[in-house]
Amino acid sequence: MGKIVIVTYVLRGLGFVLVLLSLFGHSLILNVFPGLEGQSINPIFYSGIGVYLVGAVIYFFVNKKIRAERRRREIEELTSDNEDK
Repeated sequence: MGKIVIVTYVLRGLGFVLVLLSLFGHSLILNVFPGLEGQSINPIFYSGIGVYLVGAVIYFFVNKKIRAERRRREIEELTSDNEDK
């Protein structure tokens, strides 16, 4: 689970960077990709939002699974403690 969580953070960070680049790094994007001169850089913005959303959705489901496992373990510990008394 740890590697998947790290990948989700990387995806969300990459999405955030792409959105910031499309908003504030117009000249940087045009220096790196000179073929985009005169074209819209909206695809970069939308790609950033998409990458961020993919990372956030994956993290949501992985975190939900981790919390359910933790809750199940806590309930098992409580029931085993009550049976010991």
